[in-house]
Amino acid sequence: MTEITIFVHNEAYVGFIANQHAGDGDATGEMVCHGVSALTLACALSLSQISNISEEEMSAEQAEAFLSLRIPYDLVDETTETLFRSMIIGLKAIEREYDQYIKIETQEV
Repeated sequence: MTEITIFVHNEAYVGFIANQHAGDGDATGEMVCHGVSALTLACALSLSQISNISEEEMSAEQAEAFLSLRIPYDLVDETTETLFRSMIIGLKAIEREYDQYIKIETQEV
């Protein structure tokens, strides 16, 4: 199961962790993994290219079946909120259809 933790600070989104594969060779699980990967990577790239948050300012780590990203609290603005919300909308749509493959939780930081 893919586990996603969304980090919130003072009611603002500041990052996420996406961890583990959704399925071991299961076609539906693989599809869920690809969707999660596309949404989380698009968010990371958009934060960099649209919000102009540099790699040095962003805390990010990527490995097999793992992506972690955090932005500094002082860089949160309307654009970063929109980008995070867009990713979360997509992830929650996947979770509604495939809840046996994905779990999303929010954590205050």
